[in-house]
Amino acid sequence: MGGNTFLVQQTVKRRSMKIIECPRENSLWPENNSLDDHRRRSSSESNGLPTVGLSFIRIIPIRPLITSNLWYVTVSPHNRSHSFPSPPLTFFCPDSAAAVESQQPAPADKEILVNLKSFLLERNRINLGPYADWNESEPSPCRWRGISCDSSGRVAVVDLRDSGISGGIFPNFSLLPALTRLDLSRNYIAGPVPTDFNKCRALRHLNLSHNLIAGELDLRGLSLLENLDIAVNRFQGRVSSSFPANCGSLVSLNISGNNFTGEIGSFFSGCQHKLQYLDLSLNRFEGEMSWGFWWLREFSVADNVFSGVISPETFPENCSLEALDLSGNGFSGSFPDSIANCSKLNSLDLWGNLLTGKITSGIGDLTELNSLFLGNNSFDRDLPMELLNCRKLVFLDISRNQFGGEIQQIFGNFTTLKFLILHSNSYSGGIEESGILELPNLLRLDLSFNNFSRKLPVSVADMPKIKLIILAYNYFYGRIPPEYGRILTLQVLDLSFNRLSGGIPPEIGNLTSVLWLMLANNNLTGEIPPEIGNCSSLLWLNIANNRLSGRIPPAISTVGRDPAPTFEQNRLIKDLSAGSSECLAMKRWMPGIYPPFSFFLTVMTRRSCRATWDHLLKGFGVFPVCLNSTKPIRTLDSSGYFHIHGNRLSGEIPPEIGLMRRLSLLLINDNEFSGSFPPIISGLPLIVLNASSNHFSGQIPSDLGRIQCLQILDLSWNNFSGEFPVSLNGLSSLNMFNISFNPFLYGLIPSNGQLATFDKTSFIGDPLIFFSTGFTPPPAAQPSGTTPRSRKSSLYGIMSAVTVPAFVIVAIFGFLCSKGRSRSAVNCLSCLEKDPITLEVAKKGQIYAAPSPPPSTAGASSRLSSPAGNGVRVFGLDKTAFTYPDILAATGNFSNDMVIGRGGCGVVYRGVLPDGRHVAVKKLQKGGSEGEREFRAEMEVVAGGHPNLVPLYGWCLLGTTKLLVYEYMAGGTLEDVIKDRLGFRWARRLEAAVGVARALVYLHHECSPAVVHRDVKASNVMMDGGGRARVTDFGMSRAVSDGNSHVSTAVAGTVGYVAPEYGQTWRATTKGDVYSFGVLAMELATGRRAVEDDDAGAEGLVEWLRRVGAEAAEAEAAEGWRSEEGGGEAMRGLMGVAMSCAAELPAARPDMREALGMLLNIAGGIFNKLSTTL
Repeated sequence: MGGNTFLVQQTVKRRSMKIIECPRENSLWPENNSLDDHRRRSSSESNGLPTVGLSFIRIIPIRPLITSNLWYVTVSPHNRSHSFPSPPLTFFCPDSAAAVESQQPAPADKEILVNLKSFLLERNRINLGPYADWNESEPSPCRWRGISCDSSGRVAVVDLRDSGISGGIFPNFSLLPALTRLDLSRNYIAGPVPTDFNKCRALRHLNLSHNLIAGELDLRGLSLLENLDIAVNRFQGRVSSSFPANCGSLVSLNISGNNFTGEIGSFFSGCQHKLQYLDLSLNRFEGEMSWGFWWLREFSVADNVFSGVISPETFPENCSLEALDLSGNGFSGSFPDSIANCSKLNSLDLWGNLLTGKITSGIGDLTELNSLFLGNNSFDRDLPMELLNCRKLVFLDISRNQFGGEIQQIFGNFTTLKFLILHSNSYSGGIEESGILELPNLLRLDLSFNNFSRKLPVSVADMPKIKLIILAYNYFYGRIPPEYGRILTLQVLDLSFNRLSGGIPPEIGNLTSVLWLMLANNNLTGEIPPEIGNCSSLLWLNIANNRLSGRIPPAISTVGRDPAPTFEQNRLIKDLSAGSSECLAMKRWMPGIYPPFSFFLTVMTRRSCRATWDHLLKGFGVFPVCLNSTKPIRTLDSSGYFHIHGNRLSGEIPPEIGLMRRLSLLLINDNEFSGSFPPIISGLPLIVLNASSNHFSGQIPSDLGRIQCLQILDLSWNNFSGEFPVSLNGLSSLNMFNISFNPFLYGLIPSNGQLATFDKTSFIGDPLIFFSTGFTPPPAAQPSGTTPRSRKSSLYGIMSAVTVPAFVIVAIFGFLCSKGRSRSAVNCLSCLEKDPITLEVAKKGQIYAAPSPPPSTAGASSRLSSPAGNGVRVFGLDKTAFTYPDILAATGNFSNDMVIGRGGCGVVYRGVLPDGRHVAVKKLQKGGSEGEREFRAEMEVVAGGHPNLVPLYGWCLLGTTKLLVYEYMAGGTLEDVIKDRLGFRWARRLEAAVGVARALVYLHHECSPAVVHRDVKASNVMMDGGGRARVTDFGMSRAVSDGNSHVSTAVAGTVGYVAPEYGQTWRATTKGDVYSFGVLAMELATGRRAVEDDDAGAEGLVEWLRRVGAEAAEAEAAEGWRSEEGGGEAMRGLMGVAMSCAAELPAARPDMREALGMLLNIAGGIFNKLSTTL
């Protein structure tokens, strides 16, 4: 027997035991034995990891079937975790006689399969599945891949899972009368289920999971159906009209990850005869838990919208449940006592509800309990001692509750525990006294976000199996014990955000399995020990914001050189993740302000965190995508990061750092590094390179232009000199660029290419950097009073050291002096004139103007302009000056009492200037170059003075503080009124939509280069006193060239408004803004919010639209306004525009000019009609 066969032992009454050998290509054995594909969390674990072992194989004869010799095998994965345990999986294998003798099928069966092949080939041109190899010249299809026949030669099984199929479902499966199993899972099939399915009378096993199938499901004709899996699709409606009229045959039903709605009631009570596995999770079911499913073996309603108190009658004494998952709902009240009747329970998940009070002693009756998840509730007081009766407990999560005080000693008695999750409580006292550190089987310990305040316990080093230790966000002090170097099993060590001091112990280098080392934000001193280079698996190192000094040791180059052995070891461990609290770990692991991680923070939900975290620890991590290469780069070698910023490290960067071939992010900013910048770094697969605020000198290596995936490059606040490398213009993925305050750099910025998309704020303090004619800054920033001159002669003049103008030399020395004193000079600017003015400095409450360059300099060239020569341009909308003290007085020194809003970019304060003007002062939160970019972006966009943008009075720089002073909008935000149908009538809604569309037309089509807002939403639309809609919050905006997209930095949008393609491309585009506008227009038309609550997994407006359908959505939009003449028609029309803008494919969306045109046509037609009837 070779590797292409597997053995099944068959035991049947009145038959002797025999062995059946099934050729793998004809069996339904899954590829790579990925049995985990059918787990309840399948929506977030769709990659199918080859990591599952088997606990038993059970052979069951198929009763009254057309086939007499067909058997199916049920396989159960071992070591089930907190994820909803999967039902036994079913695979078919013909009897040995059928396997050896391939009888002739009915000619009609082969003909139907040939038609199926043609149907699929017409709709799929690439990535063809096994059906493409079906050989029509063969007399029998029984040996075709994915096809199995019964003993009479009739086609009994069609298995086309994971075959890359798109388009609709083949409409003639009913013409295969012996078909008992159909598997079309893990494809891209869309559209409804054909009515033909109801004619497949012999069908017993149907798997349509992981597709895009939509509409209501009608399978009432399939009365013999035993296993039905339609998880992760777009089905909708109520269950009462969806399933077989007689569900007496159903054994397993998985409808998770769809859009089913309504109350469940007693619908499934008629299925009690055989139904054992029922998964209703990830839908929109609602109601109270008055019904009972005690007769099932495994039951999940996780992530729905159930509410109310769990009734005692839910769990009677004869409860047979083995796994129960009620997580992610709104159940309230106390811990359900009656659950103690379910004595067979091995998994109980009540995470993420509104349960309060004490965990009752009855939980001790659940002696078979393996997994207990009670996190994210409001339980308090101590755990009951009766919980110790659960002697098989492996997973325990009580995080995010109200437990506190001295940590209980009960935890030290759970000797079978592997995962103990206690984060986000108020525990204090001694960890060692609790006995936790003596648990012999513990793999993961998370005590973060508590109040522990002693020295780090040395006895951690004696934990024999520990892999993940997370002690961050406590008050631990003292040194890191060198004994921690003995924990050879350790893979994650997070000691960040404590009060640790002393050096990093050299013994850390013994941790050859550690993948993630987090020591940031402590008071660590000394040098980086060279022994850390022995950490061969260390991909993610963060030692930022300490007081480390000295040089980077050359041995750092060997950090993370070979993590493969650790990953391979993890792939053999099924339960590496606890299935709980992975989101918190993910958010701490991700440097969220940098791509590619920034986008994940906007879409990350509980559904996906576990799978992502599990994949990271198994080497399948978050891969960067190099969008400008011929093929996307997806490789483990480019998944690491190195955070050492915010220390006192000095000397030159060792060239050996160029050997760290797995680095994606290199953050060495805010140190004291000096010398030349090593060109060898250009060989790294970097996405982010931040070397700002150091003392680098010499030329910027031209080789940096070869880092094709680079999205962020910050070299500001250094001493680079020489000619600016034009090669950087070829970094087509570059999204953030800053070389400010390098006064010895000189050169010409090309008029086209990537660098032309960055404004002059990327070059502030670089007096020898010039821009060619083609460079088009915002209109108000254009230099005036220049005379024509050739580019060539001007460039020669710049490059000649002998003829450098005196004002440039003065500027250089002025810069160096200011840099030597401080990097926090006070610059407060106010818009005094309509025309551009030079930099003005607010000092001691007075306004002074910095000297302008000599007239001869300004006339040096009309084709070249210098940021230093022109000063910082201010774009005026107001002529009345105000000072920084005026802002302090207006906001009460930025008092919390004056706060009127908080957002992703900063805090907004209300105030009144001395001249009586009411203002809104936005104080941007982000520091560094990213905060500077957001500040400049908002200042320059709003300064254009469009009537649908919030008016800007002025702006101010005070060290790292960045302020924008706006006119106060008395009407609040659009979000405030969107649900107010009485106060915010249909005409004003249509007018608001037109206003926002006008603003986006200005940004996309009238700004040069075009600007992508990236965060269009109702809360970013202000209403002035006259009811006009004005768009604000441009801190996320980004200039783009010729409408092309750029890779996003920081957070790209808000949940509910984010375009679906962002999850694949990480690129912000004008079409992404159009999508967000479509969602906003839906809000206006329906009075619904984009997402009705703060749960990122809640159904959004777009999902609702796709669930109910376009016609129903338009009808609902119109229904609320029928009593007002024109209202119904207006809102129906607005909904139509909204649906067009929110199309799933970017190419199907209009641009904003087209959208505005449609809105104006709607408005014009309605108002003309009304004026005619009046």
